[in-house]
Amino acid sequence: MKLQTIIIKLLSEKANIDVTTKTGAEFLRNDIEAKTGEALSLNTVKRLVGILPYESSPREVTRDILAKYLGYDNWNLLNTDLQNKISDFNRPEEFIDLKELPINSDVVIKWSPDREIKIHHIQGEKYEILEARNSKLQKEDIIFLSQIAIGFPFIAKEVVRGGNSLGNYTAARVDGVYSIEIIDGE
Repeated sequence: MKLQTIIIKLLSEKANIDVTTKTGAEFLRNDIEAKTGEALSLNTVKRLVGILPYESSPREVTRDILAKYLGYDNWNLLNTDLQNKISDFNRPEEFIDLKELPINSDVVIKWSPDREIKIHHIQGEKYEILEARNSKLQKEDIIFLSQIAIGFPFIAKEVVRGGNSLGNYTAARVDGVYSIEIIDGE
């Protein structure tokens, strides 16, 4: 899968070139190797920035090399930092403040590969999973969410299953959420 738009933008800024062109991708590949000491193939870079088709997600080592190039120790730290930068002054276009939705609203959230959940707003940041397809989350789990945005990872502050806290949960780390549908409550 092509990288999140925000990651491609960061790579272009770091390389000081549009990395979504063939020349830009080649420059990026060389710059990554020069600055990190790690090599990625040119075709891998082209797939990551959307020049060549790419149906699977990049391997963890590839993601970590990109994060290192962008100044992070690993991909998870990069994604955490990006999620923390969502603010009222620089919201992604599809940003949703989930704690502000009306009580009894339902939200359908989708991410790759073929993952989908339907959640029901109980109050504040508290949601119940109504349906879960191909996800580690399960029907009747209680999750605590404050915000979500297209192109960003899905991050639940806490998951409660059968009265037991399972801790936080992050999904869509690589490609981000690609669909959010709000169904107003009664």
